[in-house]
Amino acid sequence: MPRVTDAYRQARRLEIAAAALRCFGRKGFQGTSMADIIAESRLSAGAIYSHFKGKDELIEVSVHGVLDHLLDEINALRSSDPLPEPREVLKAFLQSIGEDIIERGLLLQVWAEAMTDPGLARIAAGTVTGLKELFAGYLVTWYTQSRGLTPAEASSRAGKYAAVMLGVCQGFIVQSALIPEFDAQEYLAGLGAITPA
Repeated sequence: MPRVTDAYRQARRLEIAAAALRCFGRKGFQGTSMADIIAESRLSAGAIYSHFKGKDELIEVSVHGVLDHLLDEINALRSSDPLPEPREVLKAFLQSIGEDIIERGLLLQVWAEAMTDPGLARIAAGTVTGLKELFAGYLVTWYTQSRGLTPAEASSRAGKYAAVMLGVCQGFIVQSALIPEFDAQEYLAGLGAITPA
């Protein structure tokens, strides 16, 4: 019998998590059963359970994947040369958010479930904190390069404005998911009015 490699196992786990994510997007976390995920993945129950203990683990893994993608996007923007303006960072980040997150309201589901699920609360809080820290790190560099501030001054201002950048992102996600006639382009155009002090 051929040996199963770690790369194969990881690819299979990602495939199963992607199937679970599609189900969660359609039916919500509570409305999705393991039978739904098995059918969506087109794998056997044994194949699913050989990689995941159950739905709770699949929720954690698939949510981690979505949230880690968001953090990767900010990290990539942060290392651009030349460093873009804050509104351009926000615009690029918001445009990179996927359909699952926006149209299916996955992040809203995560935030709602996090209120009663300690595992999801830990993941959501860690990601929000990580996103704010990435914005703050970008802003420290931006303030020192474009405004000539000392690192201490830049750090002080960055901490305050990073929370605003995070709030702008959360507002976009909430409005996109809840308002049928939400105009994403108008929202993105409005970012020009946001200028850090």
